Amino acid sequence: MLSWIALVAGTGSDTEAPAGQNDVVVLDARNLYETRIGKFHVPNVETLHPEIRQYSDLPLWIDEHTEKLRGKSIMMYCTGGIRCEMASAYIRSKGEGFENVFQLYGGIQRYLEQYPDGGYFDGKNFVFDHRISVGSNKDNILGTCLVCGSTYDDYSSRCRCSNCRMLVLVCSTCQDSTKEYVCELCLKNGKQCCEISVKQDCQAEPELSEPSDIGKLSISNKISTSKAPGSNGSEQLKKLRILCLHGFRQNSSNFKGRTSSLAKKLKHIAELVFIDAPHELSFVYQPHPDVCSDKPSPPSGTAKTKFAWLVSPNMSCHTMQDWKVADAPFDPLQYQEQTDGFKESYAYLESIIAQDSNFDGVLGFSQGAAMAALLCRQQQKTCGSPKFRFGIFCSGYPAPVGDFDREPIRLPSLHCFGGGEGHDRQIASRASTELAGMFEEGRCTIIEHDMGHIIPTRPPYIDRMKEFLCNFI
Repeated sequence: MLSWIALVAGTGSDTEAPAGQNDVVVLDARNLYETRIGKFHVPNVETLHPEIRQYSDLPLWIDEHTEKLRGKSIMMYCTGGIRCEMASAYIRSKGEGFENVFQLYGGIQRYLEQYPDGGYFDGKNFVFDHRISVGSNKDNILGTCLVCGSTYDDYSSRCRCSNCRMLVLVCSTCQDSTKEYVCELCLKNGKQCCEISVKQDCQAEPELSEPSDIGKLSISNKISTSKAPGSNGSEQLKKLRILCLHGFRQNSSNFKGRTSSLAKKLKHIAELVFIDAPHELSFVYQPHPDVCSDKPSPPSGTAKTKFAWLVSPNMSCHTMQDWKVADAPFDPLQYQEQTDGFKESYAYLESIIAQDSNFDGVLGFSQGAAMAALLCRQQQKTCGSPKFRFGIFCSGYPAPVGDFDREPIRLPSLHCFGGGEGHDRQIASRASTELAGMFEEGRCTIIEHDMGHIIPTRPPYIDRMKEFLCNFI
């Protein structure tokens, strides 16, 4: 047991433990359906399973069970570690008696990599991709069918509770396209199971119409507004819809192409929606020193129109697709001077949101991340809270725009940027860190990488992004 506790504490030692066994509790920060197919079992140590439907229910559970946690060394674990980072900060915020909070470094995923035989973990680890679950070399099954009670741990049918939409385990024998399934939590609340007739047809969601004068929506794929049951009675997992804001001097099609790998990695859980910024920019080029100045500029047909969310006060924004010689060599700190155009961009984005109110979150890259943060802050100032459930800010920075108060933005946020000086040659890491500091502590997650001015899609970065997103499914 000591080796597991040491791993949770991040010591890597087989002999160190943060406290005696009687002062230790293990806290599973995952959702109920995840714990039903796999969990840690540590002899002689109390394990707390909150039995929550979604991560957002965990703070309330913590509030209602503070006496079980007070004065204890709390060992938390989840799939990959992100939920524990946010939850541990919330527990520590309660002050005296809640200081000793530890988390399993790298989550269950890393633990099973280090202990292929499963160690103290029994069953399978639920993951939020096409694999659905990953097990150890052990051949044990913890889950049971909701209907008949037989041993079963396969969620691939995607059967869900008809009341709260939580995943439920239903074996292939009991799956029925005409039956509603009611999860154990709803049954505890007195909701009974009944049979209904399920429509087999579904209509595709109509494509968004183009705003008359504020740009074009470029949608990566369509999602059905009504859930169509599969042949075995399962339903398609509802994807998160994420509004994506491109960087300076980019456009929606360019950003969509650059994030194609990201969209592919997230295709099971998210739909990315791309739009052009409202400020159209002139084409610029830097003549070669050896080329005569009277040589004609490149033809306008060789490039696509570029846009911006914020512009410099002295920058002229043309609607004509003409070329002009750049005023000066590229300035890596030009983003610090881009302070105009916020009101127009804010009004434009609000019109997009009013037209399609089904966005779960917002993702911004570079200047798009700065604009996304400004949008959320202005919404909080105007409406009391942001209109999104979460935000993802990649290689972002705090734009010097507006006169806002110092109140943190109350929104779960993920900040992904090149850590350390020089890893991102366009946006300094300290600027991205400063942007993260604008958001509410305890709900802010930071992912640092060494891959430059991009959104990384390789492990472990993409795994942490998936885990963050799955808190909102």
